[in-house]
Formats: sequence, C-alpha cells, structure tokens
Amino acid sequence: MKTAVGAVGAVGAAEQHVIIIVLWKYRLSLYRWRRREDVKIIAVAPPRMLVDESNVDVYYQVEPPIRDHDHCLLMHKVRELCSIFSAKQPKLVVFERSLQRPIAQIRRDMEVDGFKPEQLLHFIQAEETITMRNGLAAISLRQCSLSGTPQPDTWAEAVRNQIGGFPAVVRPLRHHCAHSVGFIRNENEFKNWFRVSSFRNSSVHRNDHYVVQEYVDDGHEFSAVCSSSEGLLGCISAIETHRSVLECIQNQQPYALEYLSANQTRDIFPGLESFCIQVIKSVFPTTYLGLIFIRGYYKDHNEIFFLGFGLEPDSETARNLIALPQSSPWEVLAITAQLGPQPEDVGWVLQSNMRVSWKSAESAEMKDSDHLDDNVLQVFLWNPDRSSLLADCSDIMRSTDITIDRNALNERHSLCRKNVAKLTAKELIRSCTTTD
Repeated sequence: MKTAVGAVGAVGAAEQHVIIIVLWKYRLSLYRWRRREDVKIIAVAPPRMLVDESNVDVYYQVEPPIRDHDHCLLMHKVRELCSIFSAKQPKLVVFERSLQRPIAQIRRDMEVDGFKPEQLLHFIQAEETITMRNGLAAISLRQCSLSGTPQPDTWAEAVRNQIGGFPAVVRPLRHHCAHSVGFIRNENEFKNWFRVSSFRNSSVHRNDHYVVQEYVDDGHEFSAVCSSSEGLLGCISAIETHRSVLECIQNQQPYALEYLSANQTRDIFPGLESFCIQVIKSVFPTTYLGLIFIRGYYKDHNEIFFLGFGLEPDSETARNLIALPQSSPWEVLAITAQLGPQPEDVGWVLQSNMRVSWKSAESAEMKDSDHLDDNVLQVFLWNPDRSSLLADCSDIMRSTDITIDRNALNERHSLCRKNVAKLTAKELIRSCTTTD
C-alpha cells in the first residue's frame, strides 16, 4: 500500500522542497509525518493550530482579527514567504475549503504551481459541480434539473423523459441537508413529496431549484482517495448495498464504512482504479499535485457511476477512518502528494484492533442527524482478515442498542438544525441517530 512516507537516506545536494501550510480554524496534527532533510515545512496559522510544533521546521503565528473573513493577515504572510522562497518553487497546502480561493489567487499572482481561481469553480460552487462534467456525462448518473414553483405533475413527466422514471433521488440544488433529500420509489411518492414539503412550509424546502437523479440499487457508495502523481491511494466504501448511507441517516439506522488500501481496492473493486484515472485526466490539470476525493457508486467493473469530487474529505468520519493505523492521515498524504511518487513502505504496526468513540455526552439533548458525522457512537475496527472484519461489523450493528429518550414531533423531517432555535424547548427532537 502507498503511504505518505519515503525512505530517508543521504540527501547530499538534492533540491530542497519547500511546503507552506496555511491554516485558519483547522487544528493540524502531523504526528505521522517523518521528517526529511530534503523537505522544509513552514506553517502559517493562528496560535495553537498545531498539535505538535516539532513536526514543522518553522511556525509563523499570525493572530488575525476576529472578523477577518478575507484572511488578510494570513495571506499577507503567505505572499511574503512565496516571494522569499520563489527560487525553490514553493508549494502551498491548505486543508480548509474557505482558504482554497484566496490561496488560488496567490498562486496566480505569485506564479506558484497548483490550482488557480478559475479551476476551483468545479469544487466550491454548487451549480458548477452539478453541471460542468468535463466529458464525464457517459459515466455519470442521469439527472435532470427542475426550477420554479413545484409542479409535481409536470415535473414527474420530465423525470420520466430525462432519467427514465423512478426510483429516483430528489434534493434542492442548494442548502440541502439529510432531511431535504427524498428517496422516491414511484411517481405518487414524487408528487406527494413536493405537496407535503409545500404544506410544511419549512425553510428546508423553500428552494427554486431541484435536482432529480437516478437511484442506484445494489451498489457500493465509495469515496476514492487519489493523487494525480500516484493515482489510487485508497478507498472508503459503504459495506451495505441495499440502502445508501443517507437513507440510514434519515431512518436512524446503523451503517458501516470500510477503508481499503490501493491493493485491496484493486482486488475487491476491479476497474475502479481505471475509472478514477479517467476522472482525474478529464477534470484535473496535469500541474495539480494535491489529493482528489472521487465519489461514486460501484456495481461491477462495467457499471461504475461518477457522483462528484472534492479536494478534501467530506466529513470528520472519513478523516478519522483514513487515519486508522493501517493507513496515513489525509493531511500527510496531501503533503506527500506535493513531492511526487513515493517508494513503498512497510506500513504501521497495529497495537489494537478497536477504538470506540462516544460522540454525544450522556444526558445531552439530541436532534435528528443532518450529516455523516452526527452520531451517538462510532466504533473503528481494523483487522488484516477482511472476512472477520465484516463479520464483526455486522455483529456490532445487529447487537448494539443505545437507549434514547424520544420527544419527537409527528413531522420530524420538516425540521432542520438551522430551524431549531425557533422552537420551544418541548418541541426539540431527541432521537437516536446512527453508528459507524
């Protein structure tokens, strides 16, 4: 398996790489980064953003104003460092989506390699992510866009003509959460979904634009971790195939996610690596050296569907899963991707095979899940024997029972976290969410 470390030998006169890491609110741990003589790591961040400062060479602490949403002080220091190290062709690395745009602007202004502002349109604007496929339509799920005041009868005909009918998934184009996504089995459910949504008059459903996408049954949801230099690095996959993770979140059911190394992915999901390389070549410029997270559905080697992509994991759960002992944290992988292909490593020694994380304190007031990270309990397992691992996952999901006091409204899905502040204390939802 590819890891984020390389053999450290005599460097001699080898060219030194300069990597500038920029942080704003992201607390970074590089405890698995192995220092290299040919790599100089500089961090620019507010105080206390590094868990262990010994893993970087220089830490410039910049205290930004409380409402400095443009990150002016941080960006000023980054520009200064890019100028100082311009002869060494520095690389800029960020782990927060809010910093991608200003850093892209610096890359353009200072002629630094990496994504420029116009290339970020695919990732930080919802419409661009949906509509700009760069030749990927042939491997994407069929979908149609609906806009204006909901017209269930007319829209149902459009769904039949453009994606072939039902089942389908419908969601607002913007500002959607788990409760504003509908898994529609037939035309009647489709019409009722909009009628009930309008009746509830919830801000979750006050949208002018919707996307309806074909529903994939009997397939694995996946998020492949890739780099343009090394290709496939690993893959996070849903173990179950009969329902999606989002459906489990809506229905307050447990679900299981699995992280596979590159070699395991090739064995278990043949054809996925070629699919990811096709996406990378279609979307990303050859100069891009960061990580790429490609989301999709896998049925077999001839039926792999593209769903989307990003520059960072889409949840804290995914970050924790990638950082389990058999792998390397995504932050380390992102830094190493800037250095080009790396040699094989012997891997990590496993000291334990389970970690349990309670996500909600006892007696805490709980609300319906909005996201993959909204859990009561997360159990992380690792085992070199995959069959035993899957059996343990199945046993935990079947036997674990968490007692939750319930005080839910009849129309619980008409609520969203952003609306809870408007409700009285007695109306707050207390319901069990999910387990990983």
